[in-house]
Parts: sequence; structure tokens; C-alpha cells
Amino acid sequence: MTTAAPTTAPCLIASDLVAGYLPGIDILRGVSLEATLGEVRCVLGPNGTGKSTLLKVLFGFLPARQGEIRLDGQPLRAIPHEMGRHHVVYLPQRPSIFPYLTVEVNLRLGAWRYRGERGRIEDLVDRACEQFPVLRDRRGQPAGTLSGGQQRQLEIARSLMHDPVLFLIDEPTAGVEPRVAVLIYDLIRGLARQGKAVVLVDQNIKRALEIADYVYVMRTGTVLSEGSRAEFGGDTEALVARWLYASGGR
Repeated sequence: MTTAAPTTAPCLIASDLVAGYLPGIDILRGVSLEATLGEVRCVLGPNGTGKSTLLKVLFGFLPARQGEIRLDGQPLRAIPHEMGRHHVVYLPQRPSIFPYLTVEVNLRLGAWRYRGERGRIEDLVDRACEQFPVLRDRRGQPAGTLSGGQQRQLEIARSLMHDPVLFLIDEPTAGVEPRVAVLIYDLIRGLARQGKAVVLVDQNIKRALEIADYVYVMRTGTVLSEGSRAEFGGDTEALVARWLYASGGR
């Protein structure tokens, strides 16, 4: 498959990444990927292909053994507690809210960059509650009492509090009912419309492809195929499934 040229310069370029959790065992084996402002780039593939590991390497939870990550053209040494100042956020597959704190306090924690600027934080919280009405209605309620879909909305709203440029999102609708999943995918598509870059790891091939601008298909730690959504043709789900599950992934 040919590779479509991105419409704008990528904000992140990862080249030939090799990484793993145990000595001598590589999960990623030469993975390259780009993220572009205003686009959702989806990483698809079966369980165990290295999709989540890729996001962890990009955010710095797992160091790369080989390869390079560049952000805005500059080499990036990804360290989790410093990624905020690079305007990069990571939403893991498992909920990352603070369940015993209220919705409002969770939101305030997302505005940590503006500590000491009380007025600005108040404005950001009000803006988040306006954008996410379900959070406004539950502002004073413990976050752990929210449904799975509501917690995902809280995570997205909290991440927006410090104006990130790049979102790394892992399985955003895992365990979420289909009706709420539609809303979450709409929110992710909305991030790209706001000019953000999104790298989305997902197993819901059909829904992910509906919002994707560009797709990477992974198998056994490598990128098996990539291309724009248009290049994947009409029956995208069947096409990806064929690539994923054909003998040997070839």
C-alpha cells in the first residue's frame, strides 16, 4: 500500500523504535509513526502486537532501546512527568481518575500548570463543565461514582485543562456501552477539529476507521501496513481483518 503524504508537517515523528519489558525480548521491532495536527491517526491490530507498548514508549513510561522520537522537529527524551510541558497527554486504557475526589477537584488537578492563578483555574473548570454537561451536573460528586463513559469524559476534560497539542489515547471505549462509545468517538474526532494531534490505539476497527484520517496496522511488533482512510478502500473492516489475520500477517 502506498503512503499518503500528510497534509501538514507532523508534530511528532517516531522512527525505528525498538523496545521491550524484558532483556533480550523486543515487543516493538522497528516501528515508525507520525502524528499530525488536526488528524486522528489510528493504530490497529490484535492483542499482543505492541500497540499499547508503543504509546508507553512515546510517553516515556518505557524507554526505547533503539530509534528516535522527535517533537516539533527536536529530539525528545520522553519522561512522563515532563510531558505536560511538551503539551503531550496520555489517556491509558484503565481509568486514571481519582475516584474519591470530586469531579471538580479532578478537573482542577488537570490545571496544575496554573497553580497560583486561581482565577484562570476557575475559568478553565467552568469552561470544561460547559463543554461536558454531564460533568457540570455532577461537579460536586465523587468521580468514582460516575459511569465508565462519564469517567472517560472526565479524563478528556481534565487533559484539556493545560491545552495539550498531542493526545495519546489507548482503547477509549473498553468496557463502555455502545451508546456512550459513540459520544466518546465524537469527542476524539472533535479534538482533531480543534487542531490537536491524536494517536488512537483501538480494537474497535469499524468505529476507529470512521474517525481516522490515517491508519497503522500492527502485527507482532511491526507496522504491517499503513495509509490514509481513503486508501483502505470501501469495506475497510474486511480489508484490515484480512491483513491482520491472513496467514503469517502477509
